Amino acid sequence: MDQAKTNETQDPAEVDRIIAGELERLLDSPMFTRSPVLSRLLQFLVEHRLRGGRSSPKAYAIATEALGRSEDFDPAVDSYPRVMVGRLRSLLDRYYADTPWVHRLRVPQGSYEVVVQYRAAPPSARSADDPAGDDDVKTAGAAGRTTGRGGVVRRAPDRGAHFGRWIVVLILLALALFTLWTLRGGDRLFVGDPVPVPLLEVSAPAAGNLPQSRALARALDGKLRDGLRRFDLVDLLSSKAPGSAVTGKSDYRLDTSLVRTVEGNTDVTLVLNRVADQRAIWSQQLRLTQDETPEFTAIEPLIAQLAGDYGVIVRDQVQRQPDNFSPGFPCLAQFNRVRQMRNTANVKQVDACLRATLKANPRDPVTLTALSLVRYGDWQPQRMTPAGREAFAEARALAQRSYESSPNSSAGMFAMARANFYTGNCAAGNAMGDAAIALNPYDADMAGFLGLFKLTCGMGPEGELLLRRSLQLDSSYPGVPAVTLAFTLSERGDQDEARRILDQMPSPSNMEPQYMMVRAIVQARQGQVAEARAQWQRLLAYTRQPADATPERVLGRFIITPVVIQRASAALRDSGVVAAKAAP
Repeated sequence: MDQAKTNETQDPAEVDRIIAGELERLLDSPMFTRSPVLSRLLQFLVEHRLRGGRSSPKAYAIATEALGRSEDFDPAVDSYPRVMVGRLRSLLDRYYADTPWVHRLRVPQGSYEVVVQYRAAPPSARSADDPAGDDDVKTAGAAGRTTGRGGVVRRAPDRGAHFGRWIVVLILLALALFTLWTLRGGDRLFVGDPVPVPLLEVSAPAAGNLPQSRALARALDGKLRDGLRRFDLVDLLSSKAPGSAVTGKSDYRLDTSLVRTVEGNTDVTLVLNRVADQRAIWSQQLRLTQDETPEFTAIEPLIAQLAGDYGVIVRDQVQRQPDNFSPGFPCLAQFNRVRQMRNTANVKQVDACLRATLKANPRDPVTLTALSLVRYGDWQPQRMTPAGREAFAEARALAQRSYESSPNSSAGMFAMARANFYTGNCAAGNAMGDAAIALNPYDADMAGFLGLFKLTCGMGPEGELLLRRSLQLDSSYPGVPAVTLAFTLSERGDQDEARRILDQMPSPSNMEPQYMMVRAIVQARQGQVAEARAQWQRLLAYTRQPADATPERVLGRFIITPVVIQRASAALRDSGVVAAKAAP
C-alpha cells in the first residue's frame, strides 16, 4: 500500500537526499523541460523544503519568488499560486504514472509542501506471456482430447461436415468481395481508408471567478477555436456535428489558463497534451497587456505554431512515426516534412502515398493541393524538357481539381492562386490568394508565398506586409519568404535589418541557394566583399556551375521568374559580388 510518510518516521537527511535526487530527475525529464513555469515552481518548493522550511511556503512567496508576480501581489484576490500548484500536482502524477517508482514527490491537496511518498516496490508490468493463461490453454486442450463431463468420451468431429462448412464460408466471402468490388471500384478494393487528421479537444480556459476573468476566458476560448478550426491538418472535437461518426476521443488536448495580475496584465498559459500517453508535449506562457485583450491577437503565432502545416501536432506525428507514409494524415505530415526540411530523398514516397490517398478520396482538396505542389517541384529543375512540361500540366490540373472539389476552402483557392501566378496571371492569382488568406489569416506558409507572389507582380507594399506577417506567425521554418524579405530590405538600403533576418534563419533554410545569394548581396553592401565573394563561390559549387558562369545562368538553376532573375543578377553586379557586365 502506498504511504506518504512524514519526517518523524524517516531520517530527515535521507528524506532530503531523496527529494534532491527526485528533483534532478524531474527537471531533466522531457515533460518538465517542456514546462518551464512548473519546473521553476517545483524547484522553488523543493529548495524551500531543503533550506529547512518544515511548513508550507506562503502563497505570496510562491507568487513573487517563483511565479514572477510583483511585490503588490494580493493572494486574497488572486488564485494564481493555487492554480499553478494544482497543475504541478497533475504534472507530477502524469510523470510518475509512466515511471516505475519506489519513492516519489507529492504536493498534498490543501498544502504547498513537498513530501515523499513511498511504496514497497515499483509497479510490475503485466506480462503478455501469462503463465496462468498458458496453463488454462493446456488444461482446455487436454480436456478436449480425453473425456467430457462424467467421463463420457467425446466423439471425433465429422471431417466431411467440417469441410462443407468451410466451402460455404469461402463462397460467402467471395460474394462479399465481389459486392465490395462493385461498390468501391476494382482499383480501390484493397486501398485502405486514409488515416484521419488528429482530433483536438480545446478545454475551457481555467480562470478566476471574477466576472472580468470569466469574460476574458470566453474571449480567449473563442479566439483559439476560431484560429484552430481554419487549419486542415487538425480537427476540433467540439466542431463535430451531433450524430456524426466521431468516437468522441481526442488525440490531443489543449489546456489553457488565464490569470489577471494586480497591474491589469493577463498571464495566459497554453499546454498541449498527447492524450494517448497523457504527456505534455508543448507549452507556452504569455503576459498580455490591457491593450492586447480581449482581442488576444498576441496568441495568433501560437495558433499557427500549433496547427500549421509543420506545426507542433504535425511534427509530433513525424517524430513518433518517422517512416509512416500511410494514406491520409501520415502522408500529409511527411509531405510537409519534405517541404520544410528540404529532404528530396522521400519525394517519391510522398508522391505515391498522396496518390494512394486520392484513390480512396479523389476529391480531397488538401491532398490534391499537396500533390500539385509536388509536381510543380518536379517541373522546376526540368522546365525546358518534355518531362517538365508534363509535370507542369499535371500540377495545374491537380490545382484545378482541388479548387473545383472545394471552391470555398483555403487549400483549393490557394492551389489555383499558385497555378495562376506560375502562368503569369497576376490578377487571377491575387484574387484567389487574397480569398485564401481571408479564409485562414493564421497560415504562415500561405501568407509568405502570397507575399512572394505579390512582390513578383509588382505589388511591393502588400507583398512586404504579408512576408512580415508570415515571419511573425512562425519563424521556425522561414525559407523563401524570409530570404525574399531580406532581399527587399537590402534593395531599399536597410542592410542591418536584412542581415538580422538572415542571421536568425535556422538550418536547413540557411543552406538553400536563395539564402546564399541574398547573403552575398547583403555582405557586399555592408563592405564585406571578400566574404560575399566566398559565399558566391559556395553557390557556384551548390549549383555545379563553372567559375565564369553569369549570374543569370546560375540563378536560373533555382529561380523560376525571369523578372526576379533579372533583379537579383543586377544586385549581384551592383554590390560587387560578381564583376559588372563588360561594356558593348
